[in-house]
Amino acid sequence: MKHETRKIAVKLACGAVMALLAGAAMAQAASADGEIRKLDTDASRVVIKHGEWKGMSMGAMTMAFKVRPASLLDGLKVYDKVHFAIEKEGNDFVVTAISPATQASTLVLAATHISGDKK
Repeated sequence: MKHETRKIAVKLACGAVMALLAGAAMAQAASADGEIRKLDTDASRVVIKHGEWKGMSMGAMTMAFKVRPASLLDGLKVYDKVHFAIEKEGNDFVVTAISPATQASTLVLAATHISGDKK
């Protein structure tokens, strides 16, 4: 009986740890709007003046980011207004998705039209 109780306690503890880790991983992603200030395609880096990051308690500022994959920078240029997604990897913030703000607006309009939502 004690052995079964211990097995259940271990399973509950493991489940709690997994839930905490999953919550921490989710808290490490965010998205924001910004403006490209510098592109370094050779180094897969971009400098963005961004607004507040909803989801990471980060205020507006200008900062450099790694970009993964590097192909996300294709077609972008300095002073483009963009919407981008960020993930924290160790001490670095990595851009994992980025699109020009006008493209993002077009996609939202297209999705609204396709879904039939007339709002």
